[in-house]
Amino acid sequence: MDISVYGEDRGALVRFDPRTKFVVFLASLAVSANSFNAAAHELYTFVLCVMLFLCGKKWNAVKMAMMLGLAVYLRTCMEMQATGAMLVVTIISFLVTIFLYFLPMLVSLLIITQTTRVNQFLSAFQAMHIPTRIVIPIAVMFRFIPTVGEEWNGVRKAMAFRGMSFEPSAIIRHPVKTVEHILIPLLFSCISIMEELAAAALARGMDSDKTRTSYETVRLKPYDYITMLLFAAAGIRFFTTGIVTGGAA
Repeated sequence: MDISVYGEDRGALVRFDPRTKFVVFLASLAVSANSFNAAAHELYTFVLCVMLFLCGKKWNAVKMAMMLGLAVYLRTCMEMQATGAMLVVTIISFLVTIFLYFLPMLVSLLIITQTTRVNQFLSAFQAMHIPTRIVIPIAVMFRFIPTVGEEWNGVRKAMAFRGMSFEPSAIIRHPVKTVEHILIPLLFSCISIMEELAAAALARGMDSDKTRTSYETVRLKPYDYITMLLFAAAGIRFFTTGIVTGGAA
């Protein structure tokens, strides 16, 4: 699955404001960290898949919904297994449960990254009157992630020409060699990329106190308010339920 911060919403059925997507992401963090009701958690995740579908990423939404259904099916099968292979059942159930609990955060992150352009984010941050000292690192981060992906592909291809394998077994057999030939070049590339992106952001006047102009118009619509209210209520509900359940335990 391609996770990119250069998202597009041209095929969206509903164009949510970036601030709405950010509220959905925060609510999903609360749900992932404090969910003790499996049915409610799975329903919340399915609603996120529907939202991803409405944002124009139909195939990704279908894939995430299929992954949700497969994980629920596997967990149900593991619960019905006999106690003969208890260790295997416990390991698989643990892995599936971890995946299910992190799935809302993953889907909400896809909603943000795959359906929102960087200039939309910056316009939304400006509309929220967020200080420049916070906006600049976020803008650099948005540009940094895909650039690191490109650098990683370059390092991987260069090492492949030299006979370096990226198979998990090869990495396990030669961990020091992997660090020397892969991670170290990537880290040095990341350092130079961060310096270049920070200089580019400053050259574009990101540190100016004056209000920036933008071609993007961000405006909260009625369905944005409704969506934020519903997801915020769900996040608060899961959060308070998690506190009560944790305290009771």
